[in-house]
Amino acid sequence: MTQDIMPLLHSVTPLDLKQLSRQQKVELLHQYRTEMYHNANAVLFLATDLLAGGSTGLSTLELYEVYDQILVALLECGRAAHARRYLNLLEKRFGHKSTRVMLRRGMCLEAEGSIEQAKAVYEAVHKASPTNDFAIKRLSAVYKGQGDYQAAINILEKDKVFTDEEGKTYTFLEVHRGSAILVYKELSNLYYLIGNLDKAIEYIEEASLFEANSYFFHTRLAELYYMKKDLRRAVVEYSQSLILNQKPNNSRSAYGLYLVVNEILKNHQSGVQRLEGEEEAQMRELRDMAADTMRCMYAGSPTLSYLEAFFQREF
Repeated sequence: MTQDIMPLLHSVTPLDLKQLSRQQKVELLHQYRTEMYHNANAVLFLATDLLAGGSTGLSTLELYEVYDQILVALLECGRAAHARRYLNLLEKRFGHKSTRVMLRRGMCLEAEGSIEQAKAVYEAVHKASPTNDFAIKRLSAVYKGQGDYQAAINILEKDKVFTDEEGKTYTFLEVHRGSAILVYKELSNLYYLIGNLDKAIEYIEEASLFEANSYFFHTRLAELYYMKKDLRRAVVEYSQSLILNQKPNNSRSAYGLYLVVNEILKNHQSGVQRLEGEEEAQMRELRDMAADTMRCMYAGSPTLSYLEAFFQREF
């Protein structure tokens, strides 16, 4: 991809569309498909504008790839009725029994609120194509949406969903363990929802092995440890998150660190859990650092005055 249009992968405006050539639009849409960039609004802008000029320059395969992109983007933007038009185009081209078409039909049914019908479609895909991981992920999402968190966990972690040529059976997680960062994150969230904090922590720690420099995982670990009332470990994880990212988009770590350290100091002052002299000094330094970090994050913002009032009250 030419360097000058790389930033458009993250945001596309109507003005950008006027300045892009047809080939550049095709190239951007290809990048969204192959590089796993995710921006539904940008895809809609690009794809609908591209097709408004006809299908010139697109192979048949590329044209239907674009139809598929538009369908998914419409669903993500809450426009299920419009997505049906593109589903019909895919069905006419590939047939009703195509695995991809069935999966898109299931997604449309989900968006329309026909959950049981969507579930039946995903189960049919899974039965016909046991190695199709998308169907399993959508089934888990459906169970989660229905509040059946244990079923959502089981299909990802416990149910034997794959059978090899020798008849041996495996769980979804056993098959995808080497590339399952999103599944680990989802399992962590599901275990959190059923109140199993130990398993929630275990899976976030597994996910963090894939992205050791991700501040997000340390933030989430800190929150889970705080829920367990392991305040010392929460301090460590919040601090590590801030070492990796002190930008405003990580304000929750700065705020979390401030609250946890403040609670530790209050426990010390009330005699609930005393600190040694050096430990108390370290905690006060950490609290000051968290406060200063938040001041930097909100510098020039109206929020800063409210933040200072909060600090005055807490101190």
